Amino acid sequence: MYNMQQIHKLVQEARREGHLTQRELAELVGTSQSAIAGLERGDTNPTIDTLARCAAAAGFALHVTLLPIPPADAVVELYKRDVDRTLLRENLRKTVDERLRLLSEWQQNVTALQQATISAKRARKAAPPTTP
Repeated sequence: MYNMQQIHKLVQEARREGHLTQRELAELVGTSQSAIAGLERGDTNPTIDTLARCAAAAGFALHVTLLPIPPADAVVELYKRDVDRTLLRENLRKTVDERLRLLSEWQQNVTALQQATISAKRARKAAPPTTP
């Protein structure tokens, strides 16, 4: 798949797959070799018609598809805006081993907290009801 910044590669790929030189493609499209070279370098912004003509001359059909842009997640956007960059920088200064050790400690603490929560719930269920 191509994005608009890489569209020049499409012309070059079509030409190569069609076993054409820049000059041959230019003759088939009705333009100059330097214009094709500029397209392939990304020096110009070709129209869809120009791309379709280049593709057809090389033996291909151009297929354009619309892709929906996913909506931005409001929670993620708020988080990005409010993230504490000093904490992020501090963590990035740590070695990979230090970060992995801390992650392991956090996972152990989460497991211990989950077990304590389960035990507390069981104890509450087992305890006799209190009277006011």
